[in-house]
Amino acid sequence: MNSSAVYTEPVNRIKQAILFDHTLENISCICANWNEFLIETSEWGIQTVGGVDFVSLTQDEITRLDQFMVSQNGYITDEDY
Repeated sequence: MNSSAVYTEPVNRIKQAILFDHTLENISCICANWNEFLIETSEWGIQTVGGVDFVSLTQDEITRLDQFMVSQNGYITDEDY
């Protein structure tokens, strides 16, 4: 094990991946909670984000992702795609 490596927790890896991917960010803006995000992304065959498999998340992590989705909900980006 590398003692100098920085390990990022799964929730933060998912949030960062969503914020840096315009498609995922746009999806997150229309979802009221994490479950809606899972439904939307599953239609595209997405099962992992930021290297985190969705089925490996704990209830506490899902609660934190729900809070993130609420903060994203309704946010409109200024960029044209």
